[in-house]
Amino acid sequence: MDENPSYPPPLPLTSHRWTTIVAQNTMELPFETYDVFTDTPYRGNPLAVVTIPATLPAPPTQAQKQAVAREFNLSETIFIHEPSSPSSARHVDIFVTNAEIPFAGHPTIGAAVSLLGGGAGVDTLVTKAGPIPVASTGGGGGARATIPHNVHLHAKRLRDLSSPAHLEGLSDVPAVRAAELDAPVYSIVRGMSFILIELPSLAVLAQATESRFTGPVAELLDDGWRSGLCCRFYYVRTGGGDDDGTEVVTLRTRMIDALCEDPATGSASAALCCYLGAASGGQKASRRRYELTQGVEMGRESNIVVHVTMKGNTIDEVHLSGKAVKVMKGTLII
Repeated sequence: MDENPSYPPPLPLTSHRWTTIVAQNTMELPFETYDVFTDTPYRGNPLAVVTIPATLPAPPTQAQKQAVAREFNLSETIFIHEPSSPSSARHVDIFVTNAEIPFAGHPTIGAAVSLLGGGAGVDTLVTKAGPIPVASTGGGGGARATIPHNVHLHAKRLRDLSSPAHLEGLSDVPAVRAAELDAPVYSIVRGMSFILIELPSLAVLAQATESRFTGPVAELLDDGWRSGLCCRFYYVRTGGGDDDGTEVVTLRTRMIDALCEDPATGSASAALCCYLGAASGGQKASRRRYELTQGVEMGRESNIVVHVTMKGNTIDEVHLSGKAVKVMKGTLII
């Protein structure tokens, strides 16, 4: 072997050849992360908010956005498209780690807090489920969103599944399992469905655990609704009252799906409150405020407020409110 081999000199780091390759094959996207439905960092539900600048030659592809969502590995990542001309609306894309979804509550509130705090004059987020008007709430760091709703109560419950084998993965705790079997299945919009499981006490709520339910979700849903997510949402009624003609209901909740738990779920909260409002019908007040506390058992307490306005037995308006606090910011290279 030659003891003094002659190698070509390495390319300097500032080489034009290198910088050209980088410029041609990457794009930079600013991002922030927020903890949503809390005003305390490291509580609530984490969210990545990624901005897609209007100046890019081309926006990221669907596959690139999905890869970014997997990289963050949070319950949701929201992409905000900057407009090419002045506008009070922002188009957004919401992703979980393996799919795009039409709507989710905590990305809506987190993105609204981010945009409203920046003074951009934004009043609408345009989601795949439709436009969502947003506004600041008093006290700073909070937002209120008018939630799109196309509610539907499905005919089947878990006990109606065709095979007992489909019920594997439900709770071993008798009180929890009994509630799971008879829980209604309810959609807030197409593609966002929830099994709404009422439990008798906080002690029983604490016994709900992550488990891989392997049943055929599509069999639970009515024709025309068999797409998207269907997750288990557990709740306990903890109190109620009246606030100047508005009925107030307080709830403790948990969202458990497969092998994970979500600290705050705005879409499930909206679905539950619509279901409870519709079940009450024209009784009592036509306007109800639901105050939900979620994530306590996993150390990420979240506070969610849902207002439901009824017209007789019909849901007229749904508003979701909450706070969010910024935790990180940086730049993505894709």
